[in-house]
Order: sequence, then structure tokens, then C-alpha cells
Amino acid sequence: MTLLHVSAADPDVSDRPTTPEGAAMPEDQSCDPDIARSLRALLQDFDEIIRLLHILLRERDSSPAPSAPQSHSSGNKIESLTTREGEVFHLLLTGMSNRQIGRTLGIAERTVKNNLHSVYRKFGVAGRAEAIARHFGTPDQNPSSDS
Repeated sequence: MTLLHVSAADPDVSDRPTTPEGAAMPEDQSCDPDIARSLRALLQDFDEIIRLLHILLRERDSSPAPSAPQSHSSGNKIESLTTREGEVFHLLLTGMSNRQIGRTLGIAERTVKNNLHSVYRKFGVAGRAEAIARHFGTPDQNPSSDS
């Protein structure tokens, strides 16, 4: 097994591959420089994503806790779901398609759709993405005027 030691922080680091133990590989087994550059760029993108996630977490943690539940919270709405709707919704949250949910629960895809439409109605949302956003606490983009 050959490992390539690439560092996004130091572009001058050698592109020499290493063994799992960290020993340098012979020059004739070195990585193509284009691949090394691509991997380095990928690591920089990954580092940027991590940096942005840390900022989001800090902002979330520094936000004052709401004194009363906000309208976009789905906590009390989940309790209003039937057992089957709850099962379907929780599988929806895992990213499963309607077909996958149906196969997992042993029900028809059409039954999954019917259950999801009932969930959407109870949550007051138009579809799958909005239901997931509500569940995870994403505020409405266009709050209604009666809120």
C-alpha cells in the first residue's frame, strides 16, 4: 500500500509517497505532480469547508436561546404524527428515497407518498426539503405575515 503525503498548509512539501509507517518510497514510485497538485487543492477546499463549519457552530453556540419556541420548530409537530408517519419521516431524514423507505418498512411507495403528504400538511410545509429544514430548525425564508 502506497500513501501520498500531501499537505494543504505547505505547498512546498515533497510529493514523495510514503509507506503506512512513514518511510519514503523510492523515486521511481513517486506520484504524478498533477495528481499531487489536485490532491493539495482538494485538501485546501476541505480545510475551507471545515473552517466555515467552525464559524457556523460558533455563531450557533453564541446565539441567545429563544425564550419561547419559534414557529419553525417541529418538535411539537412530530408528536402529532402517527406512528407510521413518524417512521416514514425519520427515514426521510436519513436521505432515503420514497422507494427505499417503502422497501425498509415493507409498504408500497404510494403509501410512503401519502404518509409524507400528511406529514407536510401537519408541518405546514410544501415538500421534503422544507420539512427537513423545519425539523433541523432552519427559519422560514419567507415568513407569513400572520406570524
